[in-house]
Amino acid sequence: MANSNYRSLNALMRHIRQTSGIKIAGSADKKTLAQVGYFHGYKGYRYEGHVAKRIPYVTFAELRAVIRFDTQIKGLLYPMLMNLEMSMKNLALVEILDEADSSRLNDVYARLMPGTKKGKRAGKLEVIHQSNDVLLRSYKRNNAIVRHYYDSPDEVVPVWALMEVITLGHFARLLEQLCDPVVSKIADRWGLQRRDADLVPHIVFALTDLRNCVAHNGIAFDTRFKTASIRRQVPSLLVREIGFPANVKVTFETMTDYLALAVYLACCFGFPKRDIRALLRQYTVLADDLRASVPLGVFDTIVHTDHRAKLQHLEQWVRAV
Repeated sequence: MANSNYRSLNALMRHIRQTSGIKIAGSADKKTLAQVGYFHGYKGYRYEGHVAKRIPYVTFAELRAVIRFDTQIKGLLYPMLMNLEMSMKNLALVEILDEADSSRLNDVYARLMPGTKKGKRAGKLEVIHQSNDVLLRSYKRNNAIVRHYYDSPDEVVPVWALMEVITLGHFARLLEQLCDPVVSKIADRWGLQRRDADLVPHIVFALTDLRNCVAHNGIAFDTRFKTASIRRQVPSLLVREIGFPANVKVTFETMTDYLALAVYLACCFGFPKRDIRALLRQYTVLADDLRASVPLGVFDTIVHTDHRAKLQHLEQWVRAV
């Protein structure tokens, strides 16, 4: 018996025309709908931020342009985000090993995690439990590094092996439990000012959702990937350090704000300026291409009106640092 809920591509196109008023017809639109999918493509990109905030598309070509923009900015940001993740973990590891004077995980827990930070003793124990769980899963998946240490009778799993397998979110939770002197040294190693040391885990948390969205091909353009509020001192840090004028607000409601955080960290870590500036230029080109493909109202809804001012100040700041 046929499923009455099934719709062919032609029926879906007719449904879109009838329910949304979007002009969709012809083989090109049909092919695009098949490629992007009705649910992930059309239903996923027809709104901004919340399902009640429908984007006022006139044609399916406009929606297709937004999907293209979303895909391209994820491709643009992916290499930098992977490099940032690697740098954050490895630079933090240098200070953790030095301060613990040991690579043994138990020594790190005992010497650098006082159990007085977030969640106090329970927070520390939760991080340790999550670390053990990650190592167990990695062992069962035949991770070569983890198996080597668990299967060698005289070896113990070092903290650097944990860094190889933990997620960015778990890395941030581990940073939250470290004692203040270690976090200050990590901030210094990252190129941050000592007064911003308490933001180290919160900067990682801010990047985690974006990193996961980009790595797993989620929808990025409207920052719906954000799972929790970002500590307000993080946007204040960007405004202060980059020198955004008073009328430019950093709220992390736009991809441009996340770009600003990534660029800021890349400069702090000493990434080549030519690469950072090239990324800014490419982002500008992608935004301009979108502007040429959709009505101004749609563009302002997606990219927001202050993006050009933010990009100009970012470019000037990168040149100056």
